[in-house]
Amino acid sequence: MVTAMNLLRSPFKTLRGKILISLFVLIILPVVIILYRFYNSSELIVQMQLNQSNQAAVAQKADMMNDLAVRIIKASSLIINDPETEKFLREPADWSDSYSSFIKLTSLQKKLSNVKDLLLDSDAYLGLYDNRGYTHTTWSAVTKTDIASYRKESWYQPTLQLGGSPYWSVPYTLRTAAGSQDLVAMTRQVNGEYTSNYGIFMIGVPIPIFFYNAQELRQQQESGVISFLLDQDQKLLLGDSTSSHFKASESLQNMHKDASGIQKITLDGQSYLVNDAYVPQLGWRLVQLMNQKDFATQLSREKDKSIGWVIAWFFLFAIAFIILMLRVTSPFKQLAKSMNRVGKGEFNTMVTIKGEDEIAVLGSNFNKMVSHLQHLIANLYDEEQRKQKAQFQALQAQINPHFLLNTLNSIKWMAILSGAEHVSEMITKLGKLLGFTMRNEQEFVTLREELDYIQVYLSLQEIRYHDQIKFSCDIPESLLDCEVLKFTLQPAIENSIIHGNHFPLRIELQAIEVAGKLHILLQDNGVGMSLEKIQQVENELHQPHVKFSGIGIRNVNERIKLHFGAQYGIHIASSPNEGVRLTLILPLNRREPHDAHSDRR
Repeated sequence: MVTAMNLLRSPFKTLRGKILISLFVLIILPVVIILYRFYNSSELIVQMQLNQSNQAAVAQKADMMNDLAVRIIKASSLIINDPETEKFLREPADWSDSYSSFIKLTSLQKKLSNVKDLLLDSDAYLGLYDNRGYTHTTWSAVTKTDIASYRKESWYQPTLQLGGSPYWSVPYTLRTAAGSQDLVAMTRQVNGEYTSNYGIFMIGVPIPIFFYNAQELRQQQESGVISFLLDQDQKLLLGDSTSSHFKASESLQNMHKDASGIQKITLDGQSYLVNDAYVPQLGWRLVQLMNQKDFATQLSREKDKSIGWVIAWFFLFAIAFIILMLRVTSPFKQLAKSMNRVGKGEFNTMVTIKGEDEIAVLGSNFNKMVSHLQHLIANLYDEEQRKQKAQFQALQAQINPHFLLNTLNSIKWMAILSGAEHVSEMITKLGKLLGFTMRNEQEFVTLREELDYIQVYLSLQEIRYHDQIKFSCDIPESLLDCEVLKFTLQPAIENSIIHGNHFPLRIELQAIEVAGKLHILLQDNGVGMSLEKIQQVENELHQPHVKFSGIGIRNVNERIKLHFGAQYGIHIASSPNEGVRLTLILPLNRREPHDAHSDRR
């Protein structure tokens, strides 16, 4: 014990010392190292990470633009390369007079709608400008159009010059009955197999879908980012053309890379970080500029946020370690004190258990040990008292005075002489019952002997209840020599007679072997018991100190458990109006022939 106390005082061998060392090694030291490295390399690391993140975002947006451009071209090819489209544009526009022409018009409109829904965004605009003077679109019905009016469009002459290749107009303002819409528009000349220029086919998508929407541009502006879309000639297509930060003639000429590989340009004396990506299908370039001043401000916010998180996590882990230390060492001290008291002979000490860790398990086992020491002698004494009480009550139930038997014999002969045969029969059977009790003084009998006693008992009850009790027995011959406690079955049958409340009463008795145990099953057709009543009776059966009198089923259950163990006893099952089923579980012990007259007490 002195050694244990010395260990408690040692700062390096106690749990508290180990926890403090772990706190220093796992939290304080790593935090100091991380903070030191963070302040030396955070700016460069964060700058590279933000640049890589921005570059990935720009590349992803350029890929989306390229994918949309590819889909637009494919969608246009499905229309202008369709022989049905050529045939429709070549024939007269007599839809109101010719059903065949009307069917072709309907087919074209359906194709335009299908191409829009399947290949393009639902906000896309598709239009076919027919040289016969008609416009077929997805935003309005077929309309008669002055050819000269759309020949004045900015895309008309460039589209004819390309002879069927795509021409892109950015931005293009489309005016419809619902209003105007700024689009990224692609136009292509519709050519036939032998004839060129049947008309112009146009597909347009809203600029917010192709480029950035208003919310994205606002978020970029708040972050100090400016986005531009340039064509092959470095001409500004989309972006803030009025921004003083952007000069198309200088943006790419002055671009250079620093030692970390980050692209930078200098405009109006200010340094900008550059991220750009190509749109291969169009030959355009998406460029984003970030002012380094805004970047430094953003970096400072990230630093403050990181330092805040580090400090928060530091205090969180420190508090957790302190709580853990107090939680672990306090039960340990209490356990050590309790062990000292037990060592001095004080067996009434207990430790408080908190949690489920090793110390809690140790304390729980210590409490169990002390509790076991406290109750060992008391349990042995109590068990002996209960056994003696049960034996006394069983013996008390054996009505054994010889004068009672002699008196019954005198009454029997008086009844015979008086001609009261039924009274004589009852007294004779009662005498047999008493004789069985007197002859069999051993505590264990065979199941065959117990059945003989039951037969005499039931014959007496049948006289009393005027043959309203029917008893059947189905027990294999191999189980009749199994030993049971004396007076085991009679209380159970008496319970059915008294509480069955149903006549004629049918009682069935069976015996079977289950997993090396003897199961005796008693079933009646009485009124049965409710679930609450069954629970009440079973609770009384399993209360060792419950008060009872006579030799009822509680006494039988108590005797069985005292002699054979807690795994044996009586189980009850019942339902209202379906009778009661008692199951007596006993060890399967067969009596050998030479043990027939041995005293098993």
